[in-house]
Amino acid sequence: MSTLDNLRMIDPVLTSLAQGYSNSNLIYDRLFPAVSVSKQKGKVPLFGRESFMAHQTERAVRSSSNRMLPGDIQLINFQTQERDIEAAIDYLEEEEALANLKYEKRLTQQLIDILQLGKEIEASLTSQDINNYESGMYRSLLDSETFDNISSTTNPNELILEGKEAIRNKIAIYPNTMIMGNSTYRVLCKHASILDKIKFNGIQKVTRDMISDIFEIENVYVGMAVHTNDGSTFSDIWEDNIILAYVDNTAKENRTEFNPSFGYTFQRTGMPETDSYYENGGKIKIIRCTDNYGIKITAPDAGYLIKNTNQ
Repeated sequence: MSTLDNLRMIDPVLTSLAQGYSNSNLIYDRLFPAVSVSKQKGKVPLFGRESFMAHQTERAVRSSSNRMLPGDIQLINFQTQERDIEAAIDYLEEEEALANLKYEKRLTQQLIDILQLGKEIEASLTSQDINNYESGMYRSLLDSETFDNISSTTNPNELILEGKEAIRNKIAIYPNTMIMGNSTYRVLCKHASILDKIKFNGIQKVTRDMISDIFEIENVYVGMAVHTNDGSTFSDIWEDNIILAYVDNTAKENRTEFNPSFGYTFQRTGMPETDSYYENGGKIKIIRCTDNYGIKITAPDAGYLIKNTNQ
């Protein structure tokens, strides 16, 4: 630790920047809101329908209190995993930069974007996998049933209503969140069943707010993010799917993993974190961002997947 090359320094300014920064193009936290956990491994309740039930609370004078019968609480494991990414700055680059701190802040944002993109990919893979849903809580469309097949008789309105009712039958409340891929959103905006609902309003363009009103779902989000494995060919992270879910909308400061929700991002306390160290006798400064989290479905009954909406 006596040499500059081996000294690891936590940067409180860049760490604060990393923890407060968010990419508005990403929606993983709309489906898997973050909760802070202090340990890498732990157990949380697997929320069943009893978690969403309303109870009789009125009590007559001198009568007994309304006692709730405790259900069998089923616990599931969660585990967080460390991820990190770093970039090097030569001291000559630092000298030429007009403001070193601004340069490092921009670099930190780029590193955090990479880490957040990883969260987006993991959230999409988890929520778009039929195997993560209960029986009867998904529908995979055949090519003859897709939204963009002109011969298809599938009505998106009926299909989404079917999904909403499936969730309500499981947890007694309707979903409050709808996630869809960009390709699904584009087709849905042009679908006859949607246009038919707005044709008398003189509106020429369908928006997310209109879809929210049409389907009576409070929060509607479109996955716009893309990724590439070869640096030249890009593909959508969110595919031609629709996810309906009940998601905990509690303010972040009051949110805990014990609130019923389709899923959570279990975020290690104090993460993400930014630190730096030097190489090559102090001529190269390394900026490194570290995150530690795990994404988990905690209430399978609170989600419904409509898969393969397009041909």
